[in-house]
Amino acid sequence: MNDDELDNLFSVNEDEQSVEDTAETVSEEKDTDEISAEDFASGSDAEEEIEKAPAVKKESSHDTKEDKKAQRAAEREKAMKAAEKYLEQIKAKKRAERKAKREERLKKRSELPPLKERTYLDDFPLSFKTTILVLIGLVILAAGILVAFHPMFRIDNFIIEGNHALSEERLMEITGLDYNDHVFQVLAVNRSSIKAHNPYIYDIDITFTIPSTVHITVQERQKIAYIKTPDGYFAVDAEGTVLEFSSQPSEDAHPLLCGLELDRVVLGEKIDLENNYQFQKMIIVLGAVLDADADSLDDGYSFFESVQEIRLVPSGYFFMTVTLPNGSTLLVKLSELEKVSDDMHWLMFVIQEGKLNDFPDGVLDMTDEDPIYGQYDY
Repeated sequence: MNDDELDNLFSVNEDEQSVEDTAETVSEEKDTDEISAEDFASGSDAEEEIEKAPAVKKESSHDTKEDKKAQRAAEREKAMKAAEKYLEQIKAKKRAERKAKREERLKKRSELPPLKERTYLDDFPLSFKTTILVLIGLVILAAGILVAFHPMFRIDNFIIEGNHALSEERLMEITGLDYNDHVFQVLAVNRSSIKAHNPYIYDIDITFTIPSTVHITVQERQKIAYIKTPDGYFAVDAEGTVLEFSSQPSEDAHPLLCGLELDRVVLGEKIDLENNYQFQKMIIVLGAVLDADADSLDDGYSFFESVQEIRLVPSGYFFMTVTLPNGSTLLVKLSELEKVSDDMHWLMFVIQEGKLNDFPDGVLDMTDEDPIYGQYDY
């Protein structure tokens, strides 16, 4: 409480005291007015006393005001101490109430039986544990019904990525999935079986996302060449995995690898590369062709797609048949694999510059240091 509040608190006392002071002053003045004529005639001594009398009253009035101020200050201080004491009592009472409530809660908690022994409804036929299990079962059942019948758990959209050799329709056929199928059918797809029965698929990932979308991400093996055998034509990748088989020749069956001696070729399995050096040498030549094609600045001509055949003869020479931009055929003779990469880059440069456009079908011998061109002698 500040001084103004205390002044207001004690304003009534001050007014009462002021009234009393006024009454005393009037009474004293009346006594002074009632002095008789005899007193005035008493001489100079009486006059001096009368003149001194008001000064004594003034001194007494001043001392009384100082006492009153001191008294009011003491009363204010006393009131402030009383107010502080009252606030402390209120705080102590609230702390005691909170403590009592906390002790009461702890007491009630300590009196509770163990969880397994608690009974919430005495007339309920099931125990607490059984009730919890029933509730969990109902939640699972509701979730199962939601998943089984809600439209967002049925396939409405396919997102297929990574496929080149296989079409989207073919991948849907391989996975056995179709529109309006349920999400459970996505979970039932056997990825290992798909990879085992489809040589082009190196890896596949199938996921379902809400709402109604199936993501199919496939990693395919890349067909790099065909191998000609007495039984037909086999497509293989760079690791020698047999990707497809055709009994009849096709315009798309190139580059064609000829002159290989293979004991066994099985669809979906790898050729024995460790013991087949002929195949490894042909793959090295194709790799050099791919490198030269990748470094080319001409997007209109594909060196790799123009290679029709690579044949290995018993003498150890390679003959590579290439279709030139002008449509003529060039038979390239190779021997040393150490410089085959430089030879393929040089040949690609010559073709791009159009140096061979005016030449008819012929043979380019690159077994010597300087290439030699010769026309076919039909």
